[in-house]
Amino acid sequence: MKHIKLLNITLLGTSLLFLGCSNSQEKIQKQVSVYNIIGVTEPIQTTNRVQQKRKSQPYIPLVSPDITYISYKKSIPFHRNHIDHRQLKVQQIESRAKSFLGTPYVWGATGPNKFDCSGFTQWVYRDAGINIPRVSKNQARVGEFIKYQNLQPGDMVFFDTKKKRTGMVNHVGIYLGNGNFIHASSKGKGVVIYNFNQKTFYKKRFLWGRRVVQPTLHYSLN
Repeated sequence: MKHIKLLNITLLGTSLLFLGCSNSQEKIQKQVSVYNIIGVTEPIQTTNRVQQKRKSQPYIPLVSPDITYISYKKSIPFHRNHIDHRQLKVQQIESRAKSFLGTPYVWGATGPNKFDCSGFTQWVYRDAGINIPRVSKNQARVGEFIKYQNLQPGDMVFFDTKKKRTGMVNHVGIYLGNGNFIHASSKGKGVVIYNFNQKTFYKKRFLWGRRVVQPTLHYSLN
């Protein structure tokens, strides 16, 4: 009988020992998890009430994929056309210059009823809102230097027309395109249009061009 009681006590103690070991292992397993290993706090599980509340609320995205496109469209409430400022100025210069065709040439005259070569160019450019010096040698120093092959309408063209050429500027005109230029030529001819290919005298006496009308973009509204 004593042996049976002793055996029961031994078995009971062993069971308690294993039970204690099992509980301690379970506690350790609960304490050491994946979140603990990677160093992240384990998230708190939400209750059924909170989850139900989230499901009942409509999903509203924080950023719409079309927001950039919509904002861009709304930022342009009107249509814009790009207009080349230089083109408008050149048209104005050409129109004004041609309006003086036939005007007499008088040395030292500055217009509007008579001109010398540089008085003519100064008047025409000034009417287009561009101020240039009075005499041709000074006009030849302003703006962008242009070679013959790069001439564009609206450029000034400079010449050495003396019999004994020195390379010094003494005459000026305005280039119109296609080899044509307009200038206050001489006492007998006044303001005329010549072509470089037809008047080879001026092509041979040509020195350089100057560009004082530069391209600038403006905007117009429809």
